[in-house]
Amino acid sequence: MQRIFGLAVATALFLACSQASAASATFDFEDLTDQGFGHKFSNDASEAFPIVNIGGSNRMEVLRNGDFQEADHGSGSDPFLAAVNAAVNNPSGYVISYDWYVDTSLSPGNYGSFLQLGTYLNAGGGAYTQDFPAVKDVELNGTQLASGNVFSGTVTETLTQKYGVLAAGFLGQTFMRVGLIMNGDGSAATVYYDNVSIKPLVPEPASLSLLGLAAPALWMVRRRPR
Repeated sequence: MQRIFGLAVATALFLACSQASAASATFDFEDLTDQGFGHKFSNDASEAFPIVNIGGSNRMEVLRNGDFQEADHGSGSDPFLAAVNAAVNNPSGYVISYDWYVDTSLSPGNYGSFLQLGTYLNAGGGAYTQDFPAVKDVELNGTQLASGNVFSGTVTETLTQKYGVLAAGFLGQTFMRVGLIMNGDGSAATVYYDNVSIKPLVPEPASLSLLGLAAPALWMVRRRPR
């Protein structure tokens, strides 16, 4: 009976840990689909983005076509909705992160004189904000774009760093979008995205505390004599 009780406690703690750390979402494109990304302010079916293995990873290929808001993921379902709602409720404790990769040798002379990257949030109720200050997430100049070189990196910023104070219209939403901004003048400027994520800046304290409790409980269950 004690063994059953101990196992039940350990299981409950483990599940609580999982739930406490569940408010995150990552799009890694490893299933070779665009994982729900579509045309700006539209649904998944509005556009299909190619998944290309480049730079050692499967990445979503997005061509700058002049829309400015070039792609977004919108959903009223978890875990994405739960992650974005958690983020807007704790904007200094959550980050939006993505890996980017640009190979200017793929279309020489057609990457333009500048390329800038950013992100945006759009709530189902209509609230909108974008990360496009004087200093952009990423900014490549004409010399870099004409070089034939590869440029890549990771952007990781809290929602507060990206968007400042969020309007009340972002709170308590049943539908949210996170989107990718590309601004430039090249006819073939293409960015390959990977690991687009909304996640806590650090593991949530509740998760760490519960894990500390779960480990001894699981050990006791394992060690109890039969």
